[in-house]
Amino acid sequence: MSRYDHLSPLAQKLGAWMARQCVDGLPAHVDEGLAKAFPDVEAKQIKLALAELKADGLVQLSSAINRAMPSVRTTIALFVAADPAITGHDPRKDAVLLARMMIENPKLGNVRELEAAADWPRRRFNPAVGLLVPLFPENRMRTPIQNDYPVLGFIVGDDEIVSLRRFVQSHTR
Repeated sequence: MSRYDHLSPLAQKLGAWMARQCVDGLPAHVDEGLAKAFPDVEAKQIKLALAELKADGLVQLSSAINRAMPSVRTTIALFVAADPAITGHDPRKDAVLLARMMIENPKLGNVRELEAAADWPRRRFNPAVGLLVPLFPENRMRTPIQNDYPVLGFIVGDDEIVSLRRFVQSHTR
């Protein structure tokens, strides 16, 4: 989490732990195991560390009156921050590779076909795809009706190729 050295050591540990727990690279709720994974840390310290992660967009939190801890949901940004150290893969670099693949073959906008072409484990694939989602207008994406991918596919036309090219240029300097 080198770009996140400003976070407290506990926030960094919590973020890394949550990233390690993820098997598919998709944002998910991480509630039950969090406090149990850090039994020697007071709830107040965990909540403060979670607030740090939230401030950087790495998690989303929602509180309830009858809960001691907030509900925690990871974000794609957490994987972008943690994965180079956790998995050895950089989602930004992977997203550049996927963008290049779609530029060369717009039919790879079908996410299942893109995954097959990349031949990566889903844990590596999904954070990279998640970084590409903001490049596409909602009417140019097939939203998921399952929990396998951030989206089911992209419609890759000329406007999207321009967006993908600009993404590649801005992430390879």
